[in-house]
Amino acid sequence: MSTAVNRRTFLAETAAAAFLGGCASSVGKRAFYGSTIRDRLWMWGHHADMCHESDFSHRKGWKWPGPSVEQAEGCRLMGIPNDCVIRWGNKPEHPWGDYFEQFRSLRRFSFGITDGGNGTVWDKLDWAIKELKPAFPNFTGGFLDDFFVMKNLTQSVDVVRRIADRLHENDLRLSVVVYSDQDGIKPEFKQYLDICDETSFWCWQSKNLVQMEASVRRMRDFIGSDKDLLMGVYMWDYTLGAPVAPDRMTLQLDFAERLLRDRTVTGLIFHPSYAAALDVPAVHLAKAWVRRHGDETWGVG
Repeated sequence: MSTAVNRRTFLAETAAAAFLGGCASSVGKRAFYGSTIRDRLWMWGHHADMCHESDFSHRKGWKWPGPSVEQAEGCRLMGIPNDCVIRWGNKPEHPWGDYFEQFRSLRRFSFGITDGGNGTVWDKLDWAIKELKPAFPNFTGGFLDDFFVMKNLTQSVDVVRRIADRLHENDLRLSVVVYSDQDGIKPEFKQYLDICDETSFWCWQSKNLVQMEASVRRMRDFIGSDKDLLMGVYMWDYTLGAPVAPDRMTLQLDFAERLLRDRTVTGLIFHPSYAAALDVPAVHLAKAWVRRHGDETWGVG
């Protein structure tokens, strides 16, 4: 290949990274996400049984109000191509048989390195790298779930750096969960978030959504412009045992749109996957939002 062609290829890839990545400020850094909003949408995926077996329903006596679905089906119903596979209550249990076969239909999926399933952090890292990575070309990384809010899941900075290094050696990414109204934005978080490739930012109680847009903008400033930032969008309020109220759902979808248009956030994670078949306003509003905006170009308008 000629020097001129090499240079044109380099310039084209650099321009694409600048446009598609937004937050990828390094020259020539290849963007992880594509140009559309849909490509940047994830489901927060739990086993379908979790709607009945979580501590939240047992402790409070809440009852799930309808059907639940498995993770890939939840993605299909929502029109969302990516899934964060987070084990909770040891489901799916390891070894997991053919459970992960459902994810072959997705564009991407990630896996919980810290979560509510059995196994140590190192077990889960091994499963991700030795079992999932070779079998699934669309497997893209690991997630540190409930990392700061659950002390039994929090690891030292050195451990997180070792986790990140091992993932990066295998061309995988590391993402982390932070809660706006449980964790807040603490100075000591910065050293962890600098190690991670992506931060996901959540509002645990729907009553606090009125403050969420400003919190997301503060988080963007906190982590800097070169890191991916996903905003969590709950359809179910686990503190109330009920779907997010329509007015609150509309509020968070409205500011999610603004945050995507001005590139404050890289994408969204809708939670939970098993709620995708519920006949409730929060789910209908979320599906309608994805249909309306999914094929729009991120960062435009």
